[in-house]
Amino acid sequence: MRIVDGVRGEVGPLGGSLYPVYSKYPVLAGLESLPEILVGRALSVSELVDYMKSFADRAVLRLEHAVRRSKYVPTSDPLVELSSFYLAVALAQHAHSWLLRRLADHEGKRVAHEIAKEGEEEVARLLGAMGIEVEYAGGEDGCGHRVVLGRRGSEEVIACLPYRMRVPAYLRCAEKLFTEPEWKLVNRLVLGGYVFLSKRDVSRLAEEAVKRRVLEYGRAFSAEFVGEALRDVLSEVVSLVPREIVERGERPAPEKVEKAFPPCVGRLRELLSRGEHLSHHQRFALATFMLSVGYSVDEVVDAFRTSPDFDEKVARYQVEHLAGQRGSRRRYLVYSCAKMKSLGLCVAECGTGSPLQYYKRAARERGTL
Repeated sequence: MRIVDGVRGEVGPLGGSLYPVYSKYPVLAGLESLPEILVGRALSVSELVDYMKSFADRAVLRLEHAVRRSKYVPTSDPLVELSSFYLAVALAQHAHSWLLRRLADHEGKRVAHEIAKEGEEEVARLLGAMGIEVEYAGGEDGCGHRVVLGRRGSEEVIACLPYRMRVPAYLRCAEKLFTEPEWKLVNRLVLGGYVFLSKRDVSRLAEEAVKRRVLEYGRAFSAEFVGEALRDVLSEVVSLVPREIVERGERPAPEKVEKAFPPCVGRLRELLSRGEHLSHHQRFALATFMLSVGYSVDEVVDAFRTSPDFDEKVARYQVEHLAGQRGSRRRYLVYSCAKMKSLGLCVAECGTGSPLQYYKRAARERGTL
């Protein structure tokens, strides 16, 4: 997606009557529609950036909340929220890739939280504006398809699944979530070519869609002249990036150790170093492996600093727990290859039973073990 000088904006996906929705969900506007929504006419990229610069203070505030992972409360003014959101994306794009991913993660979670509070039918409409083909099938009582989870005394425990998606649409939208078993198609209720979902499920899909859009919008603002136009604000924004993140990008990886990593772990390490968001099972696999091959708790925590949702207190607690330093004092083992395959984390046939076995063999061959 790119915005080009002279391209005329179009009416937003929710129409003029729902213009106030952009206060809570500026991501819905889209760059193609933004000039028309903001000023009612076409704007060049330069003109758009110049217009949004008057909202620089608010844009920096959005980024500060993203870095601190604190709650951002939108104003009721769509112009303020639209301009500050897209300007924040442009600033993050030119400051550091970590900051853009942090903003994407923060905005994704904020939108998911807001979506979860919307009325059931409104949720389907909002997700449709994000390109998520969800249908509301709640019926008169709003429950939709009922699933009996068990019994509590004499009463059945019911789960309501009021939304449905065609299987191809689900596979496309949930692709990034398939390392979490609950999202695999085999673990979903599928009837008549539809996957049935709860409100929590569709809110999570909205979170992923927002993350993708923020990164796309960032690439659309990647031209050098945009960075030049924002130079006077960028110095303040760059200072929001933690020093260890900047320094980490300047340090080479410890080659003698990481060159012996199996392909599956190497892939996770690569994703993390790029600032990608890892699922729970991806993080578990990487952290337990690193601990098992001799990394200290501090080194593992440090490796996760590039994660867009990094929180040092939480990360340290979790790594110490895996290392057997907290809770039951049980040290957690590395996933086997069979487990990695079942989670969709295996990327090559290595002929070993576990990632650790591969590492020991490769390290011996390299003379580093």
